Amino acid sequence: MDDLHENRRQKNGRSLFGPIFLIGLGVYFLLRNMGIVSDLNWAVALQLWPLLLIFIGINIIVQQVRRPFGTALSGLVGLTAIAVFGAVLLFGVELPFLSRFNLQNSVEYRQETVAVSADDVDTAVVSLDLGSLGAEITGADSSQNVLEGTLSLAGDLDLRQRIQGSEAIISLSENNSNFWWGSWITNEQQPPWQIGLSRTVPLDLTVDVGSGQTDLALGSLLLSDLYVDVGSGATNLQMPGGDYDIRLDGGSGKLVMTLPQNGRHELELDAGSGAINLFLPPNMEARVELDSGSGRVSLDDRFEQISGDDGDGIWETPNYNADGANSILLIIDGGSGAISLEQRTGR
Repeated sequence: MDDLHENRRQKNGRSLFGPIFLIGLGVYFLLRNMGIVSDLNWAVALQLWPLLLIFIGINIIVQQVRRPFGTALSGLVGLTAIAVFGAVLLFGVELPFLSRFNLQNSVEYRQETVAVSADDVDTAVVSLDLGSLGAEITGADSSQNVLEGTLSLAGDLDLRQRIQGSEAIISLSENNSNFWWGSWITNEQQPPWQIGLSRTVPLDLTVDVGSGQTDLALGSLLLSDLYVDVGSGATNLQMPGGDYDIRLDGGSGKLVMTLPQNGRHELELDAGSGAINLFLPPNMEARVELDSGSGRVSLDDRFEQISGDDGDGIWETPNYNADGANSILLIIDGGSGAISLEQRTGR
């Protein structure tokens, strides 16, 4: 029985779809890089991605035909697919058979301003879900608002707010489900989100970083808790003083973080594949509890190993005291990216 199935498989046509499609796609990229063709209409092509599934399905069917006809038919399907997608890439919605459909050549962005009043608010829980454009987050210019900012949006603004007693609960994100096909395709560079947070209202802050460059200049804020989920974009994080805890989930992007200059803190770091650079102010004492991963971990000369081995263990600075006025406990679960912790003498 196995020999019969093997004989049938050998007699069926071989697939030429994949090689032809990849060759054709490479040719279009080459022509674009050489300046022979203008910008390709990727936004339109991505909206027609179900066509690729149809071509793949047809190719699976024609492969069942005996050689050499099955192989020839597979090659014909591949040529048809690359011709259709090639025409779309080159001409976009100018093609007659696409003109009747509501397809877009690129994502259209608009600017929106947001503001959440601080009236009758003593504390706030704020969740920010950042997108692909990145963001610059700092203290608000106005003391009248818990949150304010200017956002570049392709999808719908999703700003939710409610008051529970004297606490404001705020979430900010972009609903771009209708633009999944090309939120990264635009005809011009868009500015990052500009977000200001209250300098006077204590904040329980959650930031979900996206794929863009993100600068979290939080040094002027009053934090009661902080959680940052690092994405694929680079993140710069500057922490304020005070007594609060910090949780970080590392991603594939690089994280550069300046630790608080004063106060008592506990930082839980679940590292990812991106490099992480932590800078400890000279007046802060620290304890590191490390469960290392495959990435390299380096601590500066202030730290003395208390227990463990080179990979896992506990390190402390000379004057560390868990009850001290300026101390931080770092619980690090290492990943595949490199982690460094060193003293920063200046800012």
